[in-house]
Amino acid sequence: MKAFCFLFLLSVTMVFSQNTKKNQLLLPYRDGNLWGLCDTLGKVKVKPFTTGMKNFQTTPPNFKGKYVIRKNGKISIIDQHKRTLLAQMDLDSVEMFLFSKDIFAYKNNKMGVIRNFKMFIPVQYDDITFAANESYRVEKGGKKGLINSKGKRVIPTAYTEVYDSWDKNQDENNDKFYWVARNEKSNGEKNEVDFADSIVLGEETPEWYSVSSSGLVKRMVTEEEENDRKRVEEKYGKILASSNNMYLVKISEGYGVFDVNQDKFIVKSDDKIEMFQSNHGYATFLMKKNGKMGLIDETGKMLLDYEYDAIEDKFWDGVCILKKDHKKGLFVLNSIYKPVQPKYKEIKILEAVPVSESWKFGLFEVTTTTGKKGLLGENGVEYFKN
Repeated sequence: MKAFCFLFLLSVTMVFSQNTKKNQLLLPYRDGNLWGLCDTLGKVKVKPFTTGMKNFQTTPPNFKGKYVIRKNGKISIIDQHKRTLLAQMDLDSVEMFLFSKDIFAYKNNKMGVIRNFKMFIPVQYDDITFAANESYRVEKGGKKGLINSKGKRVIPTAYTEVYDSWDKNQDENNDKFYWVARNEKSNGEKNEVDFADSIVLGEETPEWYSVSSSGLVKRMVTEEEENDRKRVEEKYGKILASSNNMYLVKISEGYGVFDVNQDKFIVKSDDKIEMFQSNHGYATFLMKKNGKMGLIDETGKMLLDYEYDAIEDKFWDGVCILKKDHKKGLFVLNSIYKPVQPKYKEIKILEAVPVSESWKFGLFEVTTTTGKKGLLGENGVEYFKN
């Protein structure tokens, strides 16, 4: 059973408050056991009115919102006006997605799909996954099948593998979408069957929506870069890491960051240095001094003073987790907001909220020292009151 996760939404009207502006981002706000809505500054726009607000989601391109309410053992979905979108259903949980109109439904370890707030695929499958041509790969009893965009079962749940036929679907003259269903016998023999379905032209993901890359994509090293590496290592010491013509070098007196463009060391330390993501276009480095961690950029500007026991770069939208005296805070690189000082027992990074085509707002689920959970914005505002 998949756990609930917090997702995100926008309010577009002023039904509950005369101060609510069009397209203003509203977030779930908890006061004790009751949930309402507030803006990013923590100002309550919809007074707490219900228990069990579990997850929520924005829907581009207009970013209208959907809230999931769990009450009396049943699940319902409402909009920002408290209008019912999905009437109470006997489900354990639901899962919404940013770029899909469909909602996964879960009950007793079985899955189904809700579309247009009505049951589209019955909750009777062991697993359901997105497939090509806006279809769904379904599994029951270890066997797989396929349900298409119209809810029609194109392939019965009788095969070990179901996949789209790459060769046939490359033919622009085809007016069908082709699938292959395969059964593998214990002796290794394979039996394949072809299936055809109508072609559905799906909507493209907006260009503004980008997925964080964690910086692990490899690229070819040029001859000039290779020569620079050799020159630096021969003259100064072993290169431990590199980024954008900068090299972290193990030098005789400790560590240093050598900038090839300036042909000099821009940072040196007799203790720890780590390369972090850039901040507003400047390279940043984790530094250690007197047993404490800080963060400095290539210009020498201190982003975080030497006061933390640890600073962890999560490579997710530039989030840095700050640790001090067994408590946690956060600092978001490339953000306009100041660091959130360590005061929480745990911090869980949630998917950033797409507010518009040019802005995402970071949200986090925090656990207080007393064990209470709530939402926290990257601006340091708590969206809960215990």
